[in-house]
Amino acid sequence: MSVVTALPSRVRLRPGERLVALASGLAAVWTTRGGRPDGRLHTVLNRALRGRLPPSTPEQAEHAVQAVTTAFLWLGGTTACLPRSVAAVLYCRFHGHAPTLVIGLRPGTADVHAWIEAAGEPAAEPFDPRPAYLPVTVYRQGAAL
Repeated sequence: MSVVTALPSRVRLRPGERLVALASGLAAVWTTRGGRPDGRLHTVLNRALRGRLPPSTPEQAEHAVQAVTTAFLWLGGTTACLPRSVAAVLYCRFHGHAPTLVIGLRPGTADVHAWIEAAGEPAAEPFDPRPAYLPVTVYRQGAAL
């Protein structure tokens, strides 16, 4: 479950960027659909993050989240943190850089949250999720932990 209570800021997208953001959103929704998307998620993220790409800057990661939520409004919803994060990773990959995707669990509860990071900082989050969520899975350039 996501903790986002408001949509990230909308950005102006050129037609090509909007198309990439929509395609990333659709691919992310397909990847994360169903009760246990573990296999699809692992496969898609490992393929998206393989190779040698420069790490995303905080500005690039923030723009990716804003772009996918602008083009695919549903990804800005309160329960869409995983597809939104996967879509942002795919959007970044298309633009030649790679953020880190973190899936965290709130200790003592069943609350789960996903977000992307660049330079060790969460991107487009209303608050820093790191103090509240313990990372359980981290997908980064070259390897999943």
